[in-house]
Amino acid sequence: MDKEEHSVIYIIDDSEEEEEEVVEEVIEIKDDDVECSAESTLTVYKHEVKNKLEKIGAHLSSDVVENKTRMQSYIKSVVKDCNRNIREHWKVHQEEMREFKIEYTEQIITVFKQWDSDIMQVEDEENEINGIFNHQQKTFQQTRMLQADSLKTLKQADDEFLKTWEDLEKNYSNVLNSIHNEFQKQKTLLQRKITDG
Repeated sequence: MDKEEHSVIYIIDDSEEEEEEVVEEVIEIKDDDVECSAESTLTVYKHEVKNKLEKIGAHLSSDVVENKTRMQSYIKSVVKDCNRNIREHWKVHQEEMREFKIEYTEQIITVFKQWDSDIMQVEDEENEINGIFNHQQKTFQQTRMLQADSLKTLKQADDEFLKTWEDLEKNYSNVLNSIHNEFQKQKTLLQRKITDG
């Protein structure tokens, strides 16, 4: 008895509900039951492949549209969130800037007030120092004038003292000369008395 020949046809089924799931179905065909030539098998296989490719193409096209729609929605959502975050950050930034301006203005006003107070205090101290300096200058001038007068008086007194001293020396010299002369006269008289006596 001749050995029976079998032809095997693989059919791949992709369902739209279950992606990437491959179902393989093996069909055995006996040559004595059905006459199947290589050409008919190839024709069936081509037809099946064509159908499957069309289904895959339609499925891919649907997936691309769905992914595109989902991506557009996601991008819109991200842009919306970004805009909201930017607005919130800008709002916070504006509030911080407003507070900073208020604080800075208050500090500047305080500094200027302190500056005005310091300037007034310096002016008062300067006026006081100028008053003290003027008073000291007047006192110094008066003291100098008094010293000049005192020196003048002292010089006059010294001149008078020297003149008086010179006069006294002259008088003393004259007195000494007179006394000496008188003494010599008395001495001479005494010698004469002694000699005559």
